[in-house]
Amino acid sequence: ADITTPDWEPVMKIASAIVTNHGGRTCHAAIIARELGIPAVVGCHDATDAVPEGETVTVSCAGGDEGRVYTGALPFEIERTDLSDMPRPQTKVMLNLGNPDLAFATSFLPNDGVGLARLEFIINEYIQAHPLALLHPHKVKDVDDCVRIETLTHGYKDGASYFVQKLSEGVATIAAAFWPKPVVVRMSDFKTNEYATLLGGKWFEPEEANPMIGFRGAARYVHPAYAEGFALECQAMKRVRDEMGFTNVKLMIPFCRRVQEGEKVLQLMAEHGLKRGENQLEIYVMCEIPNNVIQIDAFAEIFDGFSIGSNDLTQLTLGVDRDSEIVANDFDERDEGVKRMIKMAVDGARRNQRHSGLCGQAPSDYPEMAEFLVEIGIDSMSLNPDTLLKTTQHILQVEQRLQQSKAAG
Repeated sequence: ADITTPDWEPVMKIASAIVTNHGGRTCHAAIIARELGIPAVVGCHDATDAVPEGETVTVSCAGGDEGRVYTGALPFEIERTDLSDMPRPQTKVMLNLGNPDLAFATSFLPNDGVGLARLEFIINEYIQAHPLALLHPHKVKDVDDCVRIETLTHGYKDGASYFVQKLSEGVATIAAAFWPKPVVVRMSDFKTNEYATLLGGKWFEPEEANPMIGFRGAARYVHPAYAEGFALECQAMKRVRDEMGFTNVKLMIPFCRRVQEGEKVLQLMAEHGLKRGENQLEIYVMCEIPNNVIQIDAFAEIFDGFSIGSNDLTQLTLGVDRDSEIVANDFDERDEGVKRMIKMAVDGARRNQRHSGLCGQAPSDYPEMAEFLVEIGIDSMSLNPDTLLKTTQHILQVEQRLQQSKAAG
């Protein structure tokens, strides 16, 4: 494919590998492939033309930054690791997860919980329809979409009940698998072009030239165009915590541009029964916009913790479109400017006695970034399951070295 979008995820779930013409290391195809545990090679330019339909190929990501697609089925070896005596590092090592089907199997890996549970996979795979299309099916002008929505919601009181039940069951499955460890659930962070691919979505989404920095995250929640959809998300999370009893679920707000925007979101959540501090509820914010770092003291007054989204923070610090393969070489979390932003965020969180974590791609891909995060004293980092063991071992080595250096004076 040229690229993948959330509506591809049912197919990606059964694929053995993914190869795309466009995209960078943090594009949709790359992120979902890592979570599913399948190889992906992105930004190949002409893969759909170069690989004949029906051709057997071997897709390899063993080379690190450079992926390869080989003709034919090549032999490979499987490495197995004994986890029985692996010690736990002081730095909390958590997981990125969004697929409830993988939750229980993944929970057996040595971990300290889920640092990033994405709602997007559940919405796309289990719900399939745009929340506003479920609330207002009469506004969907496509007959086929109307029929499919009616089929999906058959047996439920209405579209709202369908959304709330499906979303809460998906999140509860993840929370149950990791109980009593913390599960940080990020509220929905689809971009407008991604929301539009959901059933009925095109009737409720504007067309944007650059959705990556457009109508997404916290801005959607407080805007009349999506407020009803966010209300459904809140109902689902309240059901998970209050009715099902999974108080290990913490909530997180993505792409919150301004402190005032954060205050509005928290007020709205409280109106929907999700008040910070009640029933042990903690609400984090993604620290992924330079303004989050610059005003971290102000954000710390209203949120319980920060999860540094290194993908977006790198994009916005360096001015690089992370979905573009043309400038992919300029997207680098190891840039000194990005590292300075991350350190400022960690220092600011510590100064305000708030949790600091990182849930981006950097420590999973680059051992030196995991080392950097340990050295600056981050509280936790959230990794993809396929890199958890290797990165945990590296963190243990770094912590041991730092302890030895401290003991030596």
